[in-house]
Amino acid sequence: MLARSIVIATLGALASAHMAMVKPCSYYTPGNNCPDPPAGQSVDYSLTSPLARNAPFCKYTVPYDKPVETWTAGQTVNIEFNKDGGAGHGGGHCQFSISYDGKNFAVVHEVLRHCFYNGPSTSNTPDVRSYSFALPKDLPNSDNAIFAWTWVNKQGEREFYCGTSNVAITGSSSSSYTGKEMTIANHDGYETIPEFGDNYDTGLDLYEKAKTITVSPGGSAGSGDDQRKEESGMPAPSASDLVADSASVTSAVAENSPDSGEGASDNTDAGVEDTEAGAEDTTVEDADAGAEDTTAKDTEAEDTEDAAESTDAAATDNGECTNGLMRCLNKGYQICSHGKWSLEYPCSD
Repeated sequence: MLARSIVIATLGALASAHMAMVKPCSYYTPGNNCPDPPAGQSVDYSLTSPLARNAPFCKYTVPYDKPVETWTAGQTVNIEFNKDGGAGHGGGHCQFSISYDGKNFAVVHEVLRHCFYNGPSTSNTPDVRSYSFALPKDLPNSDNAIFAWTWVNKQGEREFYCGTSNVAITGSSSSSYTGKEMTIANHDGYETIPEFGDNYDTGLDLYEKAKTITVSPGGSAGSGDDQRKEESGMPAPSASDLVADSASVTSAVAENSPDSGEGASDNTDAGVEDTEAGAEDTTVEDADAGAEDTTAKDTEAEDTEDAAESTDAAATDNGECTNGLMRCLNKGYQICSHGKWSLEYPCSD
């Protein structure tokens, strides 16, 4: 009787809080014909709470012991949310995604601008509490795929909501699925989408520029192993992102270097020419400092010192840094993103 009372009270709390995916069962939904949490895990009595900014993706990383639903690739599925109460925050951007490894999520459906509403709204009471859509026909079969719902709210505190569930996929002859990568915002290491106001296109640029990835039961392809993950369980920058960051680092170092500008360029070029000609005791012309006998090796050493000084200056006691810079640690490196240092990435062996 006590357990039944707890479940009833919990469902009542869901009705008066935010929004939560209840079908298929999110990890670890209380009651509602959902399975018990895996061994060592507890029922989530705050299912409707947004994701804490430093929490792993969708709160939990331990899956259910078996899938809560079985879907056929290409079929129409119905996704349900708490039936009563709940705060819809005037709408926002929702995505529904699939993963086979719990790290790479490819979008299968999205409702942008007015999620939970039939149009523009400032109400906290949702108009819509379920969404039906056809699954892609090329979703690979799996006994334990991970389905995710994510939501960035239109108004109120800047939050990121998500729920994940284990589902089985059948009826497919495809070995992989390609779609755009799920968008994450309002979370540590990711951009913050401000309140929409009257502009429902707010934040859509992040969704539109999401890269295309390929997911499969054998591991992700396309972005592949280069698409490394944060220790928190959130997606980390891909290899292409790191290349772009490296270019930003080079640019930032050049701008901050005391030897940057035309004089430094002339020094380097002159040093290279002298090395090729085997000349000795050559004075580098047009040098800002009028330095003599400067070789390419000397210039390279000075630039390296300047880069180190620039990087050290970029990191302050409060953790702020210059966007795009990288710094080496004992066993890895960090990247500055949006003025903050990322978690440490391991260096490749």
